Amino acid sequence: MKKIVMLLVLLVFFLTGCNSSRVPHIEDYGWVMTSVQSGEDGQAVAYGESGSSTLDTAKKIDLYCRAADGELTLTDSTNQKTYTGTYEVYRSDPESMTYRVTVEGQDGLAVVGMTTFHDKSQAPTFIINMGEYAINFSAA
Repeated sequence: MKKIVMLLVLLVFFLTGCNSSRVPHIEDYGWVMTSVQSGEDGQAVAYGESGSSTLDTAKKIDLYCRAADGELTLTDSTNQKTYTGTYEVYRSDPESMTYRVTVEGQDGLAVVGMTTFHDKSQAPTFIINMGEYAINFSAA
């Protein structure tokens, strides 16, 4: 009987661990910026190492984000600047976590979820919307 119970516990643990729809949290990863999009027309006005833009005026920026205990730290290695802020869970659903964020006094919303690509692979994605701009990050 103990073996059956142990087998059931291991099976439940295994199946839970294999759930591909697990929603990532902001604290689960270090984040690297892929692009900054204009809220006006959606064009990438800045891009990171793995991002791109069709605008001649777009700038390459190395921006990283870390989140822990309600505190955000964004580090711009290109311009040697650090920005700080806060976050708190606003709502969650089976596919994403939405956060209220404040960075350097500016309020916005952020969402963390899994992006599914054409080949069906998935990767964690983090997007901060600060009104005029949306900053897109991928897991580092």
